[in-house]
Amino acid sequence: MVTVNREKAKLCIVFPMGMEAHPFLRRVQVLRRWQKGKATYREVFFEGKVLLTIRCGIGPDKAAAAIRNVDFSPAAVVCAGTAGSLVADLKRGDLIVSSETLFAHEPASVLESPFDLVHALTTACCGEHLPHRVARLATVTRAVFSLEERRLLHTATAAHGVDMESHAMSLEASRLSVPFASLRVISDDFASPPLPDRRNFRQIWKRPGSIPSELLKFLQWATFLRDFRRAAEVLHPVLVRLIRNNDTCGLPVTEGASGNSPRHGDCQQ
Repeated sequence: MVTVNREKAKLCIVFPMGMEAHPFLRRVQVLRRWQKGKATYREVFFEGKVLLTIRCGIGPDKAAAAIRNVDFSPAAVVCAGTAGSLVADLKRGDLIVSSETLFAHEPASVLESPFDLVHALTTACCGEHLPHRVARLATVTRAVFSLEERRLLHTATAAHGVDMESHAMSLEASRLSVPFASLRVISDDFASPPLPDRRNFRQIWKRPGSIPSELLKFLQWATFLRDFRRAAEVLHPVLVRLIRNNDTCGLPVTEGASGNSPRHGDCQQ
């Protein structure tokens, strides 16, 4: 098994999906690549700095396993990916930096994101002039698309965004005493319609009369994927700015209450 150099790998960036990781990986030189469990690990080089990136896969179980299988203690872990909006004023392309994370089915399972790491991420967002806020993220085990589900989830958790990995990673990072925060870009907003079940497309040719309506559903998926890719492109400039802003990527993180974190969208000049 490949062992990452403890002195070199300062920052660990975790992407749930390849589509989320790809824009960032285009910017770096991959030194080593290996697989463990369902996750893909890469030691990468960027502008004189060595980092670890992980593509963990979708869902809390894969996310947790990816952090457990890291065989060194990073300076910090940042989860970078997409999220759904749980509030009307968060639009597609807006960014959320986690103030706290929790499991949607366990409202008391709240973990705070450390102040210095949150500040480093919001500073990077400001440096790229991108709309963002510091807010709570809820982690679920299945995708949440319907308007009613979004409303109920926001009421139950007070979260502004929903994903399927952040809190699982936060728990594992906490057990390792490693600072963690999540950077999420909204890929589907509060009013986005539910997506049709893709499994129904397999039956399309058995029901010729349904072809027009099924094709419309297919186009809905195509539009979603197009918007998803566009949203994911917002992540890599912020990550690059984060790395450039921190000389060694040994981020100076201290434990602090999220209540002291930068306010939503604040950019001090």
